[in-house]
Amino acid sequence: MASPVPVGRRIQDISAWLDQLEAASPALFKGLTRQQMAQLMSETSIQHLQRPTEILRQGEPARWGYLILRGRIEVSFIDVNGNRILAHLARAGEVLGEVEQFSGLTCAATCTTLPDTTVMLFDAGLVLKHMPADLILSNFAGIFHDRLTRDNRQQSVAMFYAAEDRIRIHLLGMTSDQSPTVQISQNELAGFAGCSRQTVNRTLAQLRSEGVVAIQRGTIRVLDRERLSLTRPGGDQVILEGVTIHARDQAV
Repeated sequence: MASPVPVGRRIQDISAWLDQLEAASPALFKGLTRQQMAQLMSETSIQHLQRPTEILRQGEPARWGYLILRGRIEVSFIDVNGNRILAHLARAGEVLGEVEQFSGLTCAATCTTLPDTTVMLFDAGLVLKHMPADLILSNFAGIFHDRLTRDNRQQSVAMFYAAEDRIRIHLLGMTSDQSPTVQISQNELAGFAGCSRQTVNRTLAQLRSEGVVAIQRGTIRVLDRERLSLTRPGGDQVILEGVTIHARDQAV
């Protein structure tokens, strides 16, 4: 049984956190006014987790749902053969555990925060109290559609791209122009890309030598997104969350 995660403190200065909530633009609360979100936040708790913390565990009940205000959360699951699979790296604005809150089912995956992650806790009762049922249904449908699109894209990448290209694609997906740095180990990146750690090490070393990325212990910073988006020679093109991954020009 997982150790219970302590509940965060009640929000004292709601206005300070409202700005953070609006910046995260959570799909779960789409359609709520600032005043409505303030009313909701007055009854919830904020939790800042400085160290990696398991907040949801596969196969166990979800005491809370979590909305990420800042930081990232690693989503993983164990398959029937005992293999640990990294499924997703959730960012600010995403929610976790909401399906379990409303279904009453046990957690489908394990969710572990990365260092310095801040979350807002909620349960089904709180959401139902502050949101009309039709808005909840619409927002849930939008969340599930985004997840289906993401899973389909990841399946395509896994099936049709070489390991080096998958590493590039996942680095692009985990970063952005605004947030070019991702805290991730080579083992974890290998898990996402479905390849060996040796392949990740070799690919990152090449990218670093080309000035595309900078690497520190447990951290990768993308320096040149345009060059990172180049696949191996002869590679196909893929659209990843608005970013086009281009094939390299063939040498004449």
